[in-house]
Amino acid sequence: MATRKLIIDGKEVEVKLSELKNGYQRQADYTRKTMELSEQRKAVEVETQKARYERQQYAQGLQQQATLLQAQLQEQNQIDWQKLLQDDPVEYLKQQHLAQERQARLQQTFAEQQRVASVSQAEQQQAYQSYLSQQQDELLAKLPDWKDETKAKAEREAIKGFLKGIGYTDKELAAVSDHRAVVMARKAMLYDQMMTKAQAAAKKVEHLPTKTVKPSGGEPVTLDKRGAAYQKLSKSGSIDDAAAVFRSFL
Repeated sequence: MATRKLIIDGKEVEVKLSELKNGYQRQADYTRKTMELSEQRKAVEVETQKARYERQQYAQGLQQQATLLQAQLQEQNQIDWQKLLQDDPVEYLKQQHLAQERQARLQQTFAEQQRVASVSQAEQQQAYQSYLSQQQDELLAKLPDWKDETKAKAEREAIKGFLKGIGYTDKELAAVSDHRAVVMARKAMLYDQMMTKAQAAAKKVEHLPTKTVKPSGGEPVTLDKRGAAYQKLSKSGSIDDAAAVFRSFL
């Protein structure tokens, strides 16, 4: 059975050629499907943009029509209908019919404007839901542990508590939709937690007695470096110095 040797995580591993071939085919198939989906999304987006533009143009035309009809009706309202009836009954009937026709067209225009607005609102809602779904996928790609709903829920609540602790309101938190904001907030929370634990541990170390040992030369040498690590942390507040405090316990 043909095999090949590969380096995986720094170790040499023998892998069957059939497994390598199957893995390559799966990756190639995944890449192809991903590209197809990307092209489909682009095509749909182009069509959506085109339809949105045409609808905007149509809505502008409706508004212009409504404005014109309202102006014409307002002009007809200036007619002295009683005098027109006495002076020219035929023209009176003509203007009455024209006014009724314009009023009916205006009501139809208003109804069509409302329909177009409803379609636009539904499209915006659908687009927003699609955006949220995409953000959720990207969030899980960066935080795969959140595929476990129990862990995800616990961390979401912790992040929410952390952000509220630094001044965010419930309304502001509810408006967060970008997955990058969630990732950044989580990193900030974990950093804050690490620094709090490091400083608490460093304070305990500060009160420990210094242990010394005499080397062959007879001069005492300080073995306990925890105090120095704490002093450095208290000045810099950096992650590396916090890690150094923890390493001093090892």
